Amino acid sequence: MLFLNLKKSIVFVSTCLAFISSYAGRPMVVDDASLVPAHTCQLDSWMQNNPNDKEYWVIPSCNIGGNFEFGIGMGRHFSDDTGNATYTTVQGKTLLKPLETNNWGIGFSFSTQMSNNHTSEKDWTVNVPLSISMLDDHFLVHTNVGWLKEHTTHREQTTWGVGTETFITKPLTFTAEIYGNDRDDSFYQTGIKYMLYKDNVQFNASYGNRLNKTKDDSFFSVGLIFVTNPLFSK
Repeated sequence: MLFLNLKKSIVFVSTCLAFISSYAGRPMVVDDASLVPAHTCQLDSWMQNNPNDKEYWVIPSCNIGGNFEFGIGMGRHFSDDTGNATYTTVQGKTLLKPLETNNWGIGFSFSTQMSNNHTSEKDWTVNVPLSISMLDDHFLVHTNVGWLKEHTTHREQTTWGVGTETFITKPLTFTAEIYGNDRDDSFYQTGIKYMLYKDNVQFNASYGNRLNKTKDDSFFSVGLIFVTNPLFSK
């Protein structure tokens, strides 16, 4: 039973990480066709409370050249049933067509994730985010198609996701999305993004669960994002 619980936890974490890698910007799991602003760095941090465990993540990333974002992050997974684990993720992202107001954009991202106890056992993901801007950026639609290879289960999966961002007021944005893969159940998530200070500090929160309610996998997350002013010469 312990092994089965551990396997389920790993699959759940890997499913989320397939989208968290090259993340769209918290609290969304579905990625978008945008990057950290050119010549700046960003620190993304959040806590997620799952039914039987908790996760804590910190992912710093930088955009030095203008069209390539690179990040290295760490996460800590705490579970009374399966024990604790630490994860490292390395990710990169570029844009094939930047997203413009009332237009569309497309990008490409890749990532690898590993447990610090088994650094030779890596999960690999690639993802193609497509974003569409409407109503002068007051409504955004994001779609994802990707591929995930899990080392633990030795499975390859096609991943997918659809999400929206709705601008409510100047500091507040509402998010909604569904995502999953071709092997496991799909998830939904709704959330908010609230700018605390200019474009430099953002608070976010979200709630999600499986679309198939035969099993409760509800989760709640809160996080903060810090974005620097330009650090590198253009």
